[in-house]
Amino acid sequence: MALNSYIASVQRFARDQKQQYLDVGNLQDYINRARREIAMRAQCVRVQPPIYGQIVGWTVTNQGAGYSNNPILSITPPDFPSGQIPSPNGAQATATCIVSGGKIVSIFSQFGGQGYFQPVMTITDSTGHGATATPVMSPMNLLVQGQERYDFANVDLSSFPGVDSILFVRGVSILYANYRYSLPCYAWSVYESTIRQYPYIFQYVPTFFSQFGQGVAGSLFFYPLPSQTYQMEWDCCCLPSDLIDDQSVEAIPAPWTDAVAYFAGAMAFEELNNLNAAKYYHDQFDRRVLGYSNYARVGRAVNPYGRYILPFILGGIELLMQSHQQLVWWFS
Repeated sequence: MALNSYIASVQRFARDQKQQYLDVGNLQDYINRARREIAMRAQCVRVQPPIYGQIVGWTVTNQGAGYSNNPILSITPPDFPSGQIPSPNGAQATATCIVSGGKIVSIFSQFGGQGYFQPVMTITDSTGHGATATPVMSPMNLLVQGQERYDFANVDLSSFPGVDSILFVRGVSILYANYRYSLPCYAWSVYESTIRQYPYIFQYVPTFFSQFGQGVAGSLFFYPLPSQTYQMEWDCCCLPSDLIDDQSVEAIPAPWTDAVAYFAGAMAFEELNNLNAAKYYHDQFDRRVLGYSNYARVGRAVNPYGRYILPFILGGIELLMQSHQQLVWWFS
């Protein structure tokens, strides 16, 4: 929904279409405060920062020597396809280079591909040798070796237009050896006193996490400290960016957008010192936000076949994987 549509709705509530009593700048502030209130209360702005991405460039780490003008640049296939459109199986990246005096002086990404985590380039040529390059990746949410603390403010949300900041993290999963597992979260006092005992000595795949600080100033701590780069998947509830004009992206999804004008209208009537009308619109806002949340979150049976079917399914998958491994070993 566009900013001017919100403003028009509030003006209709206040019967101020001619802008005689309410300043439009104030209404814009009320609308953005209403949107933040909805995002916090309904938890409807929810994202997962990317753990895979595109190759945006290459850094030549060794220029090599003796290269012809057309060396072959081979990039590994996507190593972590997202399973999502437009490229559920990933997309192959391509690159080109500039050779000067037999040395590869620069490499450019022609197409960054999709679904990359740790791509590798191989440079082959009939005469040249020794050149190497490392990829420059689009922002990804990763654990860094030896780093314990990860601030909400440092997570790149640029791939989610209209999302401003992380309010809190509902859960964290780590990807390790083709396996995704969720970490238990402990209160900071428990983490500090009973888990975080050897800060810098022991490094491995993180097993626990804890939150320190609240709101957009919050941060997550992981233990053990990462022993290498790992992908970490955050389930984030976020705050929307302010609407400044009709080109601003609205991150609040329908149907909660219908409730924005009621909260903003209540604040407008508070400005006009009409507290009875303000209370009425606050009540309408409360009723609508709760109602929309109930409508959107339908009840589901966890498993229509009974409570014990999941272990059998997981057991069957494990048996299939073991059989596959045995067949590979048998025919290798």
